[in-house]
Amino acid sequence: MTKKFLILSQNPDLTTKLEQLIKKKKENYRHLTTPTSLVVALNDDDASYSGIFWDITKSNLDTTLATLLLIRNQVAGPIIIFTNSHSDRTLNKLYKAKVDFVADLEINEKLLLRIFEQRLWSYTFKIQPEEKKLAKSANEEIIETGNIKININKYSVFKNNEPVVLTPKEFQLLVYLAQNKGNVISREQLLQKIWGYDLLGSSRIVDIHISHLRDKLEDDSSHPQHILTKRGFGYRFI
Repeated sequence: MTKKFLILSQNPDLTTKLEQLIKKKKENYRHLTTPTSLVVALNDDDASYSGIFWDITKSNLDTTLATLLLIRNQVAGPIIIFTNSHSDRTLNKLYKAKVDFVADLEINEKLLLRIFEQRLWSYTFKIQPEEKKLAKSANEEIIETGNIKININKYSVFKNNEPVVLTPKEFQLLVYLAQNKGNVISREQLLQKIWGYDLLGSSRIVDIHISHLRDKLEDDSSHPQHILTKRGFGYRFI
């Protein structure tokens, strides 16, 4: 069965090199240029990708890692990151993110092909079978209310069947509110559960994230129908 891969890069030379590599393996690919388009592509109903080649040379590292956290469970294969940075901060963060990364955009094509084949083999015969065993015991958890659908296991949210791009913290906040549907949750509780702290004056961060969620999910953010404010107490999801 032919596999399909995503190439995320704004570097023409690297893109060409990766396209040729995938063609040599007689596989298919789709070329994207932004993390947002990556999230949208993975949330397509018919999307099924075997891996991602991700060039982050023109991206913010923290934004990349946040997006990676959001989409990792949606890719049943290797994600290979390309960076031209050799800083300890970049390499340590990529290492902790448990992704494969190449810190050399001029990498030899034969070496790149061997890395690609080895990682694909690992996922096909070692990592993926183990994940499938675990998946059998885990039901896909979906929360639906009105025109909003939340797929917790796939880290995806839809409004009117259209994908909604959320940051990791926005997603965690929405899921926590949805799992406590109908209950009023205080700002202090949300700070503790989502951010892991409760400092005097820090509740403003909750209000900002709630505002962003309303902008993305409500038909009219000034008159919300799903994420309601209980003045003096907190927020309630209905």
